[in-house]
Amino acid sequence: MTRRPSILLLLLLPYAAPLIARVGGGESYSGGGSSSSGGGGDGGGGAEIIFYIIRFLFWLTVNYPAIGIPVDIVVIIAVIKYLKSRKSAKETTVFSAAKTTSPARQGSRDINALARFDPNFSEAVFTDFCYSLYARAHQARGEGKLENLSPYLSPAARATLKQLGGGGVGGIVIGSFTIADFRGLESPTVTATIDFEANYTETGSQPMRRFYVRERWTLERQRDILSPTPAHAKAEHCPSCGAALQTRSDGTCAHCGTRVVDGSFNWFVRSIEVRERSDRPPSLLGHAAERGTESPTRYQHGFQEKFPAFLARHPEFDAQAFDQRVRLIATELQSAWTARDWERARAFETDALFSMHRYWIDEYKRQRLVNVVDDFTIHRVEPVKVMSDTFYDALTVRVYASGNDYTVDEGGNVASGSKSAVRTWTEYWTLIRGRAAKKTITTTRNCPNCGAELKVSETGICAFCGGKVTSGDFDWVLSRIEQDESYSG
Repeated sequence: MTRRPSILLLLLLPYAAPLIARVGGGESYSGGGSSSSGGGGDGGGGAEIIFYIIRFLFWLTVNYPAIGIPVDIVVIIAVIKYLKSRKSAKETTVFSAAKTTSPARQGSRDINALARFDPNFSEAVFTDFCYSLYARAHQARGEGKLENLSPYLSPAARATLKQLGGGGVGGIVIGSFTIADFRGLESPTVTATIDFEANYTETGSQPMRRFYVRERWTLERQRDILSPTPAHAKAEHCPSCGAALQTRSDGTCAHCGTRVVDGSFNWFVRSIEVRERSDRPPSLLGHAAERGTESPTRYQHGFQEKFPAFLARHPEFDAQAFDQRVRLIATELQSAWTARDWERARAFETDALFSMHRYWIDEYKRQRLVNVVDDFTIHRVEPVKVMSDTFYDALTVRVYASGNDYTVDEGGNVASGSKSAVRTWTEYWTLIRGRAAKKTITTTRNCPNCGAELKVSETGICAFCGGKVTSGDFDWVLSRIEQDESYSG
């Protein structure tokens, strides 16, 4: 008898694809359930369960058709109803949002609109501030010193963190940072809602425990205050006087005597919601079909006018050299990724992105795996968005690439993916450069400041000239990687 795949197998097969790997490709921080900042793809854990269900039903249908076929029919009906309910829910949600969302809120979701009231506001600087505050808050929790951060964290926010316990928190890596909402430009106080997806290690108990967490932070500040410069933007300074952060027991600054209780001077965390906290390792095995590669490019609204205006402000900008710079960075990152030597990529990424990628390299080493992309090729680099503020210019490009993406163990055995199947994908990369940076774009492995052979420390400092080459002060550096299905423009 010829054995044919059941209808159910054909119906559910598209849902059984596991995760993407490669640089920025979406390793799962949740151990198979959620994607990191670079990534998309379905959760590996759910895909594995579906696979085993399909295999069991296939076996049941072939060997016991009297039982298997009726079960298939019931499951097919259930799946069809589920898919219809998802479609209906999605349509209802879209309709509801269109009916209930006010124009003011829709227009204020772009946090960069704050620059109309605060000419010093920079999304790149704000991102660094949030990364810094998140890490310092969890470190302070582990040390039992959350009160020292009272100028930035409300009593309610500190209470939430205290409930997580202490005993030492380290290895903090933010894998996803999303500005979920921004509102309030029509009022004296603005509010930003931030979603974090992160990992950290707690050393209070033995053995050490590695946690995956999803947290939502709500920050607020006075709309009309002036943001600090990048040098003072991290949560290491008093929001009032700018001196090194040092608070007395009553919460006042040891330098200026100010007790900060709101966002009168800088961003202030009103609340923290811990949405998930799981003790589970990240998933490294899995490769999913690319999603969104064939989708139309998402251009910034008004990009056709904004990009020529950027070129007019920067007549020295060399588009061809910028294209080569992007290709250099992509190639260096991919080489460092495959070699599991992330220090090689240090000079080409901002501190936050480098930290996230280095976490994954360390995890591959710990699990004795190597993710390889053979025949890596960049086919096209297409500018799609340009932003400028007081301190930085930012260019977002859509990168078209291909390669053979697979993961092997240290013995060279393929653990997932394929050495022969060519994958094509596109991603949206955002690069930043300081407004006062040199005009010449570096397209080789040389320091963009002094021109010497590229050799930088862990903190991004050139070994020859002492310049911090990862801040964008000298040349374009990569600050963000977003997948097609998650990029919103």
